[in-house]
Amino acid sequence: MLPRVAHFALLMTTLAGCAAAPKSALESPASPAAAAPRPVLERSLFGRDPSGSLSEDDLQRVLAAKVDVTLPARVGVVALDAAFDPEKRAPVAEQAIVAKSLTRTLKGSPHVSAVTDVSTELPNPSGLEGLRAIAARYRTRYLMLVSTVSEDRSHLNNWAWLYATGVGVLLAPGQTVSTEGLLEASLFDVKTGTVLYTVREPYQSSKVTWLIGSERTLAAEDGVAIARAAERLGKKVLGETDELARWVKNSSGEIEKNALTSR
Repeated sequence: MLPRVAHFALLMTTLAGCAAAPKSALESPASPAAAAPRPVLERSLFGRDPSGSLSEDDLQRVLAAKVDVTLPARVGVVALDAAFDPEKRAPVAEQAIVAKSLTRTLKGSPHVSAVTDVSTELPNPSGLEGLRAIAARYRTRYLMLVSTVSEDRSHLNNWAWLYATGVGVLLAPGQTVSTEGLLEASLFDVKTGTVLYTVREPYQSSKVTWLIGSERTLAAEDGVAIARAAERLGKKVLGETDELARWVKNSSGEIEKNALTSR
């Protein structure tokens, strides 16, 4: 009987000690502290020289930073002959067709509060810093940079053998004018000097014509092909902008908050 009583007294003492123990001692170890939020780039870290040089430390800072996108925003459309180079202005036809088409397309996007054509005629430094300086004058947070790359594929066709007769030059459609090209549009973040996305759209033109006046025919055919490609490019731009907005919203919720505030 005595051993059972002693056993019972020992059990009660143990339970009382557990009840009196600090609550933290009975809990599982604390989970690791939440990771610190990723930093946001507040300015461009790229060099102001034409090459846009970047040190290793700054490169790592750019890659580690969170993508900061504020939408809706004011966007400027820039037509360039060579991508990202404000000193090489786009041909008149490209400015009249591509820039106009993209400007019209962007005005229908819920992510764009205002759109303006941007001229590179303003005084500016070279390279991407030049584009940032121009954008600052227009007070635009983002630039849509548009450029065209093309290759002339014109050649003589089977009718050209009549050229040997002399009059064949005037009567035979011995010239095939043809072009293969690529339209490119990039969304440039003026604040950080980074590119948020790039979309491309190919185009082709081809027509059998006479040797005399073939250059005018080629220009006319290219204009039609570029106009159609610009419409397709505009759709890609809208889709890519929607995708960018969803991606940022899913990762931080900032897009949704800013969009609701702007409305």
